[in-house]
Amino acid sequence: MVDPDQTDDVTGDDDTVRNQTPADVAVPRDIPGPADALVPHDTSAPADAPVPADAPTPADQEPTARPAGQSEGVGAVEAPASDTAPAVPQAPAVPQAPAASQTPAQSQTPESQTPAQSQTPESQTPESQTPESETPESQTPAESQVPTTSQTPVESHVRVDARLLEAALLNLRKRIAAIPLVFEIAGSAEVKAERTKLLSQIDDYLLPRVRRSAAPVLVALVGSTGAGKSTLVNSIVGAHVSATGVRRPTTNSPVLACHPDDIDWFAENNFLPTLPRVRQEGLARPGRDGLLVLAASDGMPRGIALLDTPDIDSVVKAHHEFAYQFLDASDLWLFMTSASRYADGPVWEILQHARDRKASLGVILSRIPQTYRTELADHFNAMLDANGIAAENRFVILETPLIDGLLPSDAYQPVRDWLADTATRSDRRVAVLSQTMSGVLDTFKSRVPAMAAHVEAQVVLRAELRRTAEAAYERAFAEANAGMRNGTLLTGEVLARWQDCVVGGDLRPRRGGKPAKSSGRKGKRARRGAARPVALNTALRSAIESFIVSIADRAAEHVDGSWRGNPAGTVLLEDAVADRARGEYAEQVFESAFGTGPAEPSEASRVTAFSRSSPDLPLRAARAVGAWQDHLVRLAEAEDPRPESKRISFDAETLGLVVLVAMLGEDAPGADAPATADEGTNIYTEPRRLLASVFGTGMRAGILAKARADLIHRVRLLLDEETVRFVEVIESAGPCEDVAAIRLYQAEYSLEAVR
Repeated sequence: MVDPDQTDDVTGDDDTVRNQTPADVAVPRDIPGPADALVPHDTSAPADAPVPADAPTPADQEPTARPAGQSEGVGAVEAPASDTAPAVPQAPAVPQAPAASQTPAQSQTPESQTPAQSQTPESQTPESQTPESETPESQTPAESQVPTTSQTPVESHVRVDARLLEAALLNLRKRIAAIPLVFEIAGSAEVKAERTKLLSQIDDYLLPRVRRSAAPVLVALVGSTGAGKSTLVNSIVGAHVSATGVRRPTTNSPVLACHPDDIDWFAENNFLPTLPRVRQEGLARPGRDGLLVLAASDGMPRGIALLDTPDIDSVVKAHHEFAYQFLDASDLWLFMTSASRYADGPVWEILQHARDRKASLGVILSRIPQTYRTELADHFNAMLDANGIAAENRFVILETPLIDGLLPSDAYQPVRDWLADTATRSDRRVAVLSQTMSGVLDTFKSRVPAMAAHVEAQVVLRAELRRTAEAAYERAFAEANAGMRNGTLLTGEVLARWQDCVVGGDLRPRRGGKPAKSSGRKGKRARRGAARPVALNTALRSAIESFIVSIADRAAEHVDGSWRGNPAGTVLLEDAVADRARGEYAEQVFESAFGTGPAEPSEASRVTAFSRSSPDLPLRAARAVGAWQDHLVRLAEAEDPRPESKRISFDAETLGLVVLVAMLGEDAPGADAPATADEGTNIYTEPRRLLASVFGTGMRAGILAKARADLIHRVRLLLDEETVRFVEVIESAGPCEDVAAIRLYQAEYSLEAVR
């Protein structure tokens, strides 16, 4: 564990770094640029220690100008006021000797001295002195810290235009918010949760940090129940701003402590706009869940804010969500656990989350008995290293009596000094902001494409469901077209009624198309003669209507079965059935109020809602056939150029019957056979002969073709209306644009290009 006073010293002129514009937020990239490398030097080594062969000299640590056109490294966000200003003002490059050949003797020049010779008041502050030169006061933090692992160099930075980065983030946010997640396919619940997290990270952290890079560094203090987080916050602030006690959980609502000059940065329009907040007045007391308490105190260093969050292992589930929400909105994570809970599962879940996020992290192990200090600290460090938790700042707080509810100064001072150092040193501030922001953006490289792949699966499923429905009804239409010309409908009742009409002479043409004169018969025989064409017409229409309904039923059953073979299709149908049942129930309740209709929809209607055709299809089919027969009379009159007085034709009812029978048997076996002795009763050949005797062969073909086209068109409309039922089910799930995934890929690519 490194002493907080022994912090990484970033190369470059401190005054130059402090003069960066507020919008200059460092965003490290994958490939650091050597010219801008921020190289920490080890100030914990003794003054007389030999200089390693590969150690850079102080001259090498001076900021150098980046070569023109260099694109390696990642950028610091550029202030909107300056599009070309470099991250650090250019300085003359100092020649650097090869690292392999550099020796202590060779590096002792006026320009390049050894560490022992270069400790001047300007370059060697008390914070960077060696352990031998520390004051007794600075020895206390060292005694309360766990030894750290080896330090890693800080990544380099290049400038990024803040306006371009903000525009890329806004575009990505727009695409993420618009992605269609309408079907319950595998992984949809996880993707919905991931979308919420991405939007939260963009809204709560990335955009606010890019727009207000000069805002105080937000440190989220998160950890186990009873670890002493609230006590630590109160001790650092020097006042009771967060409620403490033995009741668990103690912190119901998060408390944000900051200097009074910084409190406006955390107003509703700047920080977590959806979270209500209140400014603390008087003594600290438990707040209402879901309420952010702002506590301003002069005891907090300027430029940093400390957020006391609810416990990660609290029995209240909402506290877990709070903790993760604030972590995603923070610049620096300070994790705190106790000696009795540091091996618990929730502890390592949050630490691994920090590792995956590559967030700037500090770790505190509290309430350590003095007797087992070394063993517990070493074991905790070993667990951190084994899990790849690269927390360079690790602290230990021993079990100690409280003084007026606060920790002794020697217990919390190392943490406070580390926080103050982060707030006051521009190089450390840039490093913290860079690491955390870069860690968030780096996760987008895998998270956004994974979400786009899920969107593609949604689009594919939507197309498959629609294609299944359309294909089923297309086959139904082909079956209807074939069935209405191959004679399959001219059997049974239709054939019997046809023979009755032929024998009775009811289908003979008349001059002028007038009905035949009465033969003087009265009574039952006369009524029977007039009823024969009506019976034939009824049989024909019933056959056609039943045929249309049967093929529509088979198509609906096929679509319903295919959709239910997919879990997403099953959910769609069940939701649609439930919506239809609610509508039917409301209608029937209304009818029952007036004494008509049942009070509840039948179970059969729920089960067969989409596995059968629409209940009103028979009625619509009857209307379509009736409208076609009416149009047929006008069509025949338009096709016949002869004067009406000289025409030998059929009356309107007979014409419709003869044309319909001729169409239904047009492709039947034997329809084109030569005339025989019983041709008068042949239902396949007689209608064609009658039409040819009235209109001629050529006109007959034209009338049959146009009549068939009109009838088939009406059947097509009926089946299209049935298809729409399933299309509406798909559309009711929500919009699903085909290009949504492509736009998401493009938005992520644009963000990486800006970086």
